[in-house]
Amino acid sequence: MRVCLRALIRQRALCAFTALMGMSCALFWFAGNMQVEASAPRVEPLRSYADKMHFWFGTTLQGLFMGNPKYVQILTTHFNSGTSMVLLGQIQPTPGNYDFHIIDHQVEFARQHDMKLFGVTLVYRPFIGPQWFFNTCKTWSKEKMDNFLKEHIHAVVSRGGDSYYGWEVVNEPLVPGHNGCWSNVLGDPDYIVKAFRYAREANSKAQLVLNDNFGHDGIDKPRAKEFFDLIRKVKSEGGPIDVAGTQMHLRPENLRPTYVDEFKWFLAEARNVGVQVHVTEMDVMLPPGSGPEMLQKQKEIFYNILHACLQDSNCTAFTLWGTGDHLRRADNGAESPASEKRPTIFDDNLEPKPAYEGILQALKEGR
Repeated sequence: MRVCLRALIRQRALCAFTALMGMSCALFWFAGNMQVEASAPRVEPLRSYADKMHFWFGTTLQGLFMGNPKYVQILTTHFNSGTSMVLLGQIQPTPGNYDFHIIDHQVEFARQHDMKLFGVTLVYRPFIGPQWFFNTCKTWSKEKMDNFLKEHIHAVVSRGGDSYYGWEVVNEPLVPGHNGCWSNVLGDPDYIVKAFRYAREANSKAQLVLNDNFGHDGIDKPRAKEFFDLIRKVKSEGGPIDVAGTQMHLRPENLRPTYVDEFKWFLAEARNVGVQVHVTEMDVMLPPGSGPEMLQKQKEIFYNILHACLQDSNCTAFTLWGTGDHLRRADNGAESPASEKRPTIFDDNLEPKPAYEGILQALKEGR
């Protein structure tokens, strides 16, 4: 998950739920397996097809735009799940003082619109907040860190309850030192094992996800092999991982012709280690100034990844990383580089792009 750190610093200080953005990646070369039908956009409810398959089809929930009726209509018409950002800085802005207003608001929103939530993230980079934790955690004893981890996960996951179908328990564990105090104090992979155990204690039914990024040009197989080795080790030590999550921030200019086959390989490897697959963050960023041809390439890439996911019964969720192009902004209203690259399936006016048709076609073809 690539996050605009300046926005998150403000977010930590204000304890307000804002849009996540600044995610990079996009696509240029298309060499996919399938040709996608060209047709005029038809705004059919995407979720109607996902619901029939009992398939989680989601997008990020951006609190900054919940006052926009068209945005809310897009969310509730097309998606049956929403990614709920509940980072440590938002939930525990000061030591031991929990602020659950984000969770409570989103639980009620989901209930009203027959949606479920996916929580992100229980364990992630300490330096994105809160400041009190980042400044002191390096000096904590193993016992203090373990108790804090358990209490925090129990509190957050229990609060969400059955409204959350799953939780991203640990994000991006493969980057050395990425998860800082967690790994430095508790040890690696001990902090992952503990986090998954505590999440399972708090909710025995939720799908528990270990998530990472495998490149912007396809699936980096050496990195993915390291990821699956980690899953095997964590599971062997009692960490109940249910799902391998993969980010798919793809960019066309360097996209390998084998990207679809690489994703299918990832699906097969996940099955071999006994876990499902969720595409947790999908977008396709276009080079600035792209015209109609590139919009068609974007459509084909979205189609190919979702189609491959749906053809494997072990791939059970697909989440778009953003809803409309213009919503990819920092919290001060300035456009992020991501928004300029039109990475989503709806345009600045929340009207469907050709990419919407690619998603629709894959969902209609089904499993």
